Amino acid sequence: MKRTIWMLTLAAVALGGCSTARLQTPAGFAAHTDDKTYEYRASDGAGVVIAVRREKNRPQGDLDFWSAALDVNLRQAGYQATERGDVLSADGHTGRQLRYVVPTAGRELTFWVTLFVTQRQVVVVEAGGDSELFEPKAATVQGAIASLEVG
Repeated sequence: MKRTIWMLTLAAVALGGCSTARLQTPAGFAAHTDDKTYEYRASDGAGVVIAVRREKNRPQGDLDFWSAALDVNLRQAGYQATERGDVLSADGHTGRQLRYVVPTAGRELTFWVTLFVTQRQVVVVEAGGDSELFEPKAATVQGAIASLEVG
């Protein structure tokens, strides 16, 4: 788990900036209003987490650039890609969702990262948790991601 947190922090540093996320907190989750690392973060009682950060688009890149850069970093860190596809935000922005699993301490963690890129910013939505606990909530997590307003 510490490795996962470290990788998420590394990805954030690689991306850079900030604003305010608008995402609907799903039923069964609680928003963490005192989190300084993310502009939005929510979790359920079992440890499934959804988080949003907004970073400056520096160097200036498009969705393909940022998706590839993040994918390379995660694969080098031992994350195993399972799926990738395009998604839409609530306000009509096209994003890219990358899904991974990573073995940790005899368990498997699921990690999804969804990127939305505008001229000025990269919006990163991260979701994850123990795979056994995450999978039953996958549709709920996907619905929360779809509720994001990129701005």
